[in-house]
Amino acid sequence: MILVFNLDYRSSSQVYEKIFLQTLNAFDLKGVIEKKHFALNLYVEARSAEVLEAFVTKFSSELPQSIFLYGSEAQIVEKMPKDTYVLNKEIKLSLPFCPSCLKEVMDDRHKNYYNIFTHCDICGYGIEGENRSYKKEFEEAAKAIAARKVVQVNTFYGSYFVGIPAQICNDIDFDIVSYDLASIEKYANVESYEITTLGAMEKPLVKLKKKIQFSMDHEEVESDLLRFKLPDDFVLHLLMEELHDIGIDAIFITEEEIDADESFILVESEENFEPIEVVASENNVAIVSGEKGLPKFSVYTQEVNPGMGSFFSVIKEHQLNDENVAGLNLSKEFNNTLLVHGQKYGTIEYLSFNFEFDSMQEIFDKIIATNDSGKKIVENFKAQFPEHFDSFIKIKFNNKTFNIFKLWGIVSIVLDYTNTKDLLEAAQKLEENAMSFLGTKGPRIDYKLHNVKGKVEFDPLMTIRTAMSFKLAGVDPLMLSYGVIESFLEFLANELDEVKQSMDITAVTVTGSLLGNKHMFSKMSKEISKNHNIYFNNELPVDGRNMFYGGVSPEK
Repeated sequence: MILVFNLDYRSSSQVYEKIFLQTLNAFDLKGVIEKKHFALNLYVEARSAEVLEAFVTKFSSELPQSIFLYGSEAQIVEKMPKDTYVLNKEIKLSLPFCPSCLKEVMDDRHKNYYNIFTHCDICGYGIEGENRSYKKEFEEAAKAIAARKVVQVNTFYGSYFVGIPAQICNDIDFDIVSYDLASIEKYANVESYEITTLGAMEKPLVKLKKKIQFSMDHEEVESDLLRFKLPDDFVLHLLMEELHDIGIDAIFITEEEIDADESFILVESEENFEPIEVVASENNVAIVSGEKGLPKFSVYTQEVNPGMGSFFSVIKEHQLNDENVAGLNLSKEFNNTLLVHGQKYGTIEYLSFNFEFDSMQEIFDKIIATNDSGKKIVENFKAQFPEHFDSFIKIKFNNKTFNIFKLWGIVSIVLDYTNTKDLLEAAQKLEENAMSFLGTKGPRIDYKLHNVKGKVEFDPLMTIRTAMSFKLAGVDPLMLSYGVIESFLEFLANELDEVKQSMDITAVTVTGSLLGNKHMFSKMSKEISKNHNIYFNNELPVDGRNMFYGGVSPEK
């Protein structure tokens, strides 16, 4: 009797393959691994249904959830495949503990009880140390944190400072480590698919809006959006176990150098790895930043066209070379473009979302010059918000080249959502407003194209105008901010539909740090996928390293 597990497993870590082989050895059964790109097929042959059932039970219990698992099924087949996949024994990524090692460490009858150096061929960070129980040390560290002390802690992937979330968090960049998924649900507004993502073996960070309960327990913390994660090594896991026993289910963690009351150094990490942050939807997960647990990709060039390189990184990861592909690059830092690539026409820039302005005065002069409606909106806005208008109209731009994120920065300043004159900081505020919005629909903001000397270009003035109109109408800032982003996605969906018809597009790729916005990513992966096959970077962050893997040099 032969059973095959058909997995859509998009990881090069070999975790599932190794667990499969270990389980085969435990049952002394014959098995075969077949791997074709992301399709991982695991075949096992047993003498009877009872033995096969026992194998399935054991294998399923050992198999961790992964952010790279997109589908699974099992079926009975008649024969084994002829071609087999041989594991690369040199591949061993730095990963959090697996279910088997966790079971040993939490079993007070096992020799590895509270032994932080427990690891196996599947998990761990490759650091050795004295194999013993460290329970007393963790009890003492937990007591120090409970006494509201800041403690320096060495994890297996770097040195950090931890403590109970308090006033100090307002002056540093920090994340929240939670005891378990239930404590995250208690403290943050989180979707079911985000819970699944947070509980995956990779233990990623996910940015969430805090609940009132978090504010009640940690009233001094001002940030509304926080990155949460579960413990991702045994130092943090066992520390949270002890803290939970004394009623503490969440701590802050920061790599910034701050004054520590005590040090908790049980391990010397050989390398520092940035934990990964991801954004999730019902159908997809994308890596926003970080490197821990990810493979190293070849870099094909030291110089790169960011949009082009990012575009081709997705094509390479998903093997889309033979497709007609439309690629959106939605970076906060670099130019935003819609590229099209196909065997018949090569690679072309179909649309650019970039524009230039010298100052706020130039923007409003152009809005006034468009038509009587534009002139009236500016007059009404100036009359209703005279002091604010006089303050922002004097702003001049050092960098005169803009993308969508900087456009949102202009909107944020004009709508008085921020005191900063820095466009990136202002855009961040509008984005945070949108992520804090708990509704499902915002006002429709105009994103338009216009014809300039026979060339179709993006018109940012209409976006600013309609946002001002809703400000005049008294629309809630969170709802209006959400509408600014939601309307852009609806605009993109319409443009992609047109591109599909005119250029026979069969796949759409999306890259760029704007995907870190959960509303944007969720709506994009859901709405655009209705009419298109949509792809994001897989084991690469959506901005940064991906462009160098794409390997397209800038045009000289």
